[in-house]
This record gives sequence, structure tokens and C-alpha cells, in this order.
Amino acid sequence: MKSYFEQKLTYTDDGRLLDDKGHAIMMDWETPIMKLQSEHICRNGGDVLNVGFGMGIIDNFIEGYNIDSHTIIEPHPDVIKKIMVEGWLKKSHVKVIFGAWGDVMQYLPKYDGIYIDTWNEMFTGFIEYSPNILKPDGILSFFNNPSDDDKGDHLPDEYRDFIYARFNVSFEEMEIPFIEPNIKQSGTDTGAYWAQKHKTYFAPILTLKK
Repeated sequence: MKSYFEQKLTYTDDGRLLDDKGHAIMMDWETPIMKLQSEHICRNGGDVLNVGFGMGIIDNFIEGYNIDSHTIIEPHPDVIKKIMVEGWLKKSHVKVIFGAWGDVMQYLPKYDGIYIDTWNEMFTGFIEYSPNILKPDGILSFFNNPSDDDKGDHLPDEYRDFIYARFNVSFEEMEIPFIEPNIKQSGTDTGAYWAQKHKTYFAPILTLKK
């Protein structure tokens, strides 16, 4: 079986990023989510980090804010090609790191805002390390996709306890009016999670405990 990095990814004209089996990695209905979370991670200005470029949705929103620097971490060669074609390397305040976050995070500086949204992987290690690269008043957020929210705290099990131990946690609730009813995804249970006519989304807003 091909790894994610060996697969050929495709950007479609109708606003999707697909893997080589046609499974959705990212879709343009996520745009309002990205807009909302960019508002939070950019509200302090300063230096902002996004991990996982994808379709570039949140990165384009980040560019609309008065920030000092914008760092992007992206490992997939097809996404890197898109980054280069779109001219991100020509932006003087943008730094693009071509690699996996696990290989570079120990070398990162501190940021005023951090966002992470990667495909089909647990980024527990990134969340656990994030206090080392988040400024004291910085804001951390991520694409929040709990598979089971029976506890009512809107966070996936794998990093729930750590987050509540180290961070002040709040959520901004929003309705996503249309989710693709025939969404096709693999490797996780997110297909069932998102395959409905609308979804209440909880955007996590994390700040370090003093």
C-alpha cells in the first residue's frame, strides 16, 4: 500500500483535494471553518505558523491580517508544487518549510498563533510539543474532528487530557450548512462524521495556562 507521501494528489476544478483513490483530503466547504480559525490565530498579529497547506485556504486568510511573519510547513510533493506555482516563495514575509512537522518542530521559534490541519495522522506529538513554540499569550487552534463526543467536550480522545491540563480551552461554535452527503474518505471515520446535511463545528481556541 502506498503511503500518503507516495500518492498522487489531485486538485479538482470543483474545489477538492483528492488522493490517488479519489478520496477527499480537503474540500472547499471547509472555507468558513478556516476563516473563523484564522481570525483567532491572527488576532495578536506577530508571527503565525500553519502546519499543512492543503488547498491553501487558511493561508490565504492569514495573508489578510497585519502580521509580521507567516510560516507554512508542508511535506507532500504535489502540495509543494502548488505552493511554488502560486508564488508563496516570492512573498518576503512568508517562510515555507518543505518537510514533516515531526522532523522540524524542535528547531522552530515561538509563535503568536499556530494552526495545524494534517491528513490522516494523529498529531498528538505536535500538540504535546506546542507549548514550547507558543508565546505566553499566543493562540493555538487545529481542525477539530472528534469521532466520538459523548463526553460533550468536543475534543478527540487522543489529546483531550493533555490539552485540558496545559491550556485554557474555549470553543467558538458555528453551523456548517452543507456537508457533502456522498463524501468519500478513507483511513479514518471522518466520512461518517461529516456525511450529513449540516454540522455543528466547535473551533478550539487554546491559550497556555499561566
